[in-house]
Amino acid sequence: VSYPSIVGEMIASGFSIIGFSWICSPACTELEVVVMDWLAKFLKLPSHFLHETEGPGGGVIQGSASEAVLVAVLAAREQVVRRERENHPEMSESDIRGKLIAYSSDQSNSCIEKAGVLAAMPIKLLPASEDLVLRGPTLKAAIERDVAAGYIPVICIATLGTTGTCAYDEIESLAGVCEDHQVWLHVDAAYAGGAFALDECADLRRGLDRVDSLNFNLHKFMLVNFDCAAMWLRDANKVVDSFNVDRIYLKHKYEGHTQLPDFRHWQIPLGRRFRALKVWITFRTLGAEGLRAHVRKHIELATQFESLVKSDLRFELIAPRALGLVCFRAKGDNEITAQLLHRL
Repeated sequence: VSYPSIVGEMIASGFSIIGFSWICSPACTELEVVVMDWLAKFLKLPSHFLHETEGPGGGVIQGSASEAVLVAVLAAREQVVRRERENHPEMSESDIRGKLIAYSSDQSNSCIEKAGVLAAMPIKLLPASEDLVLRGPTLKAAIERDVAAGYIPVICIATLGTTGTCAYDEIESLAGVCEDHQVWLHVDAAYAGGAFALDECADLRRGLDRVDSLNFNLHKFMLVNFDCAAMWLRDANKVVDSFNVDRIYLKHKYEGHTQLPDFRHWQIPLGRRFRALKVWITFRTLGAEGLRAHVRKHIELATQFESLVKSDLRFELIAPRALGLVCFRAKGDNEITAQLLHRL
């Protein structure tokens, strides 16, 4: 966390805004539009994720990666249900919903499995390869088996920076399979997304121009306090259409304005906090270069720690160092590592 972020949090708490629509607090919505475009440019994301470009894409601040993943899963589910009802009017909605299925890696975060439970849709955790990466051929084989068995594929949640070892799923090959089978592709980059901002980590951005949505936690690498998870959508209309519930007390004359979104349609709850303020103050105070320096410092510290582990005969690495994560263990029985963990 950083001092500017704490200041932003305190001011936002004092304002006590519940900015579910633009008219509740124009500044709350419009500042979020601004900072989400700043962030997208800072991370060098494809331009179709920016509010300022023509088209239906844009960014929103969710509370956590869990919320972002759940929003993607629910939106993808509803899009498929509508599509199948149009293509197969002979099928009932309950029949369609009973055949839906989703996919992720067995290295993905627990929140992805939980999203499947909350969405009442099974998520198959596909086996990652020996290097702990999920690739297109594995997904393709699973989808083809399930389609042959009568299931309807909905979404694949890929991970850039898995929780266990910070492994990176192969986005390009997964995207090709998803495009062939009309499957939504979401990327969970909760931790590793901060490295998108570094030119030396440009490879991590490969394939992001083909994904439908992605999330990144600012409270991991961007010195913004919890909770603050950025989410970008290639076509925000798909989420709005899935979540839109209109009541007379929610209406206002600026509804539907492309540059003035009602973010209540982009999330699970109705009300929302003024999180954009702490992001804005952090960026304005530390600057883009200051934030990049912070990420590089973490990577340098991990590189230094990795060299210490390698030079100590008592320890071994169990996965390649990735960004700020070094996975190591004490040689010998697992009990030794358990004791070390307890002492630490």
